[in-house]
Amino acid sequence: MIAHARADRCDLYQIGEVSRMGCISQRTLRHYDELGLMRPDVVRDNGYRYYSLNTMLKIPVINYLKMLGFSLDEITHMLQRSSLTEVRRNLAEHLSSCDEEARLIAEKRQAIVEWAELVDEANMVLRVKPKTVSVRYLASRELLCMESTFSGGFADSVVSLDYAAFVREADNAICGPVILQFETVGDAKAAAGGHACPVRLLQKAMRPVAEDEAYVMPEGMYLSTYHVGAFEEMDEALDRLLAFAHENGYKICGPVTERFVTDFWTTYNSELFVTELLLRTETE
Repeated sequence: MIAHARADRCDLYQIGEVSRMGCISQRTLRHYDELGLMRPDVVRDNGYRYYSLNTMLKIPVINYLKMLGFSLDEITHMLQRSSLTEVRRNLAEHLSSCDEEARLIAEKRQAIVEWAELVDEANMVLRVKPKTVSVRYLASRELLCMESTFSGGFADSVVSLDYAAFVREADNAICGPVILQFETVGDAKAAAGGHACPVRLLQKAMRPVAEDEAYVMPEGMYLSTYHVGAFEEMDEALDRLLAFAHENGYKICGPVTERFVTDFWTTYNSELFVTELLLRTETE
């Protein structure tokens, strides 16, 4: 009787042995049985499950397909299919899904990198707190643009619910600093004073932009200065730009661009707010 029992089980392994050898829990093995993914070869009257080595060899295959992103249902169907055409179709679908995930991860990484660069820029400005004006050449660049009305407060323009919805509807993703652009110096001063006025909400897009949603900032020379602190106090920095232009013979030939380096997206401490003000110019 004993020898017969050993011969009967020589090629079979109890569920505990399978769990240990396959580095898989007994609960998972029972779940695989329920799904029809990996059934025991023998179930005794006492409920004990026994698996053959051939059945156990499904474990590495299942683990590998799970690593590739296949669901247990998909794996069950795949291992039961007799057509390689179906298998190839399933692989193609997952390859497409991987490509989409890779694109989204690349966008997340780009957004994080550019945000970190803004924080580094803000730290430099906060250390120096420059009151100077510089002349910068900026290349032309296309930005995602929403025409809007400045409501009188910077918080709901810099962190705009309407702009967030606009980006979603455009099926786009944005990164880099929020940019507010006022068509005239008067509008920029009105905004600083808490008054309503027209404004463009601009930001770098990571996906192609439709023509009617794009704004191209022209290349050229720009007067640049930084403002540190509450946005409502940017008048002083704007006056600094205008005085520099007047004293050095520069003609203002474009709108006022406010590039928010650190703002409500990063901190609610207004002492850490940094904004770059830009005026496109040419020599008179």
